[in-house]
Amino acid sequence: MTIFYCIEDDLSRSVAEVIIQLCCPGASMQEVGRAYGGYGYIRSNLRKFHNLAQRSPVFIITDLDRETCAPSLRKKWLKASNVSEPLPGNMIFCVAQTEIESWILADRNGIAAFLKISPAKISDNIENSIVDAKEYLVKLAKGSSSRDIRDDLTPVVESGAPTGLKYNFRLSEFVRNDWNPEEAAKNSSSLRRAITKLSSLAR
Repeated sequence: MTIFYCIEDDLSRSVAEVIIQLCCPGASMQEVGRAYGGYGYIRSNLRKFHNLAQRSPVFIITDLDRETCAPSLRKKWLKASNVSEPLPGNMIFCVAQTEIESWILADRNGIAAFLKISPAKISDNIENSIVDAKEYLVKLAKGSSSRDIRDDLTPVVESGAPTGLKYNFRLSEFVRNDWNPEEAAKNSSSLRRAITKLSSLAR
């Protein structure tokens, strides 16, 4: 079985691949298009993904960002693409609440060890208490006892950038090697739904 997937950035790619490997062991993976830089590509190609899902599994991850809720985002995007519910069983359309970083942060012990901070400093209710998960993660990194973490993940003030130069690289490395999605799913309902839906493909 080949699972096609579409995501917003490099970090989301690492998350998608780890989840696919967990839920569908032995499945091959193929990225569809390049949505890097935002959700525009995903939103404008939902019809294409819908058609592809008639033949093969398609896994889509986008960020909720500032949208009111996942059902609202989903309804707007599907309507704009002239795609109606219910979606094909092979089309797994998931919305990370609020950003992909919230799924990563939900593995509190894992990310705390990576950031070299106490797990107690990480909210146990990321989805409902943190509006901007990326900003929150960078703030946590600033308090790291590791200079490498601080240098790699946090931006130079003068740059005006939201993250450090190695932010995506270092976090992707953590996701591939140490992130525990099953633990994270205990603290993230949107991740838990994604894992449940993907796991259904392997039955």
